[in-house]
Amino acid sequence: MKNIILILFIMTALSCKSQKIEVKEVNNFELNNLIGNLSAFKTYTLTNNLVNIVIVKNLSGSAKNEESDEVSNNLYVSKCEFGELPICKLYISEDFINLNIEKVYEDKSNIKIDITYGNYNRRKLNTILISKN
Repeated sequence: MKNIILILFIMTALSCKSQKIEVKEVNNFELNNLIGNLSAFKTYTLTNNLVNIVIVKNLSGSAKNEESDEVSNNLYVSKCEFGELPICKLYISEDFINLNIEKVYEDKSNIKIDITYGNYNRRKLNTILISKN
């Protein structure tokens, strides 16, 4: 009896196979460019919103600095309300040199994102305002 159970178990084990993982090529130029040039991604949880910030590098030389082929960055901000069916909005701000996110916070009516950008000797501080509505 033991031999029959052992033979059935071995036959069952030999006929099993694992899942095959497949990868598919994505032929969307904009999406490939966006994902391929991601520089930073960060999520901020606020009172009633979830803010995702993505920094994407542009083409070489896009910073238009004469002395280098330095790249500029685009800033994508996604604001989603908490809830079962979240309402999301996407914003873009373009062509920053050496972009850095300093702080993300909120007041009663706006989400505020403090950023610094610019060449080393001419850094600027600015605040991006996104309405909570």
